[in-house]
Amino acid sequence: MRVVITGGSRGIGKALVEKFVKEGHMVCTCSRSEESLKTLWEELGRTDRLMFKGCDVGNRFSAKEFISFCKDRMQEFHVLINNAGILGLRQSIENYPEDVWEEVIRVNLNGVFYITKYAIPFMKDGGVIINLSSGAGKKPAPYWGAYAVSKFGIEGFSLLLAEELKHRDIRVYAFNPGATRTKMRADAYPYEDPNTLKPPEKVADFIIKLVNLRPPSGSIDFYE
Repeated sequence: MRVVITGGSRGIGKALVEKFVKEGHMVCTCSRSEESLKTLWEELGRTDRLMFKGCDVGNRFSAKEFISFCKDRMQEFHVLINNAGILGLRQSIENYPEDVWEEVIRVNLNGVFYITKYAIPFMKDGGVIINLSSGAGKKPAPYWGAYAVSKFGIEGFSLLLAEELKHRDIRVYAFNPGATRTKMRADAYPYEDPNTLKPPEKVADFIIKLVNLRPPSGSIDFYE
């Protein structure tokens, strides 16, 4: 398969890149830090199955350049995984800083829109699009602010997109990975023992099963 993954330098994104590459698939990924992706590429033996480019997904021009980069190298995509995202602040709406709000929405919601919009023309019929969501986007999560709102947006965006792409048999999922041992989780819960959480690799294994099994489009939770 030919797979596009945003935010591939750490956490769930990095685990996904490693799993897909080791299974023999072609992967094109991005991160704001191209150096971190170069390090990952070297860790994977400088494989020609991994292509990477620095990208700010929340910038429409940067997002378009990244998808063009992937298209030039892979021609078409079987899988698109919108994983890139930021936490922002855990703060009440009343006290939430406007600039942080705008940045979180720009990256987490607008970024998914830009990447997906530019990728759709190159998605193979019968393909799969996975948008990383969160439990905070499923029900009211006080003090999660822009992050929660952005993930509510991802849930709605995914359901809407699934209807629009149904005629091409492209499945679309809003995927909530549940509590996972990532830096973002540690930032959100600084006093939590990370050893009590599942590793990103376990989430990546589930996502690969999801891609292969292709259940009906919808919202999916992974709480194991």
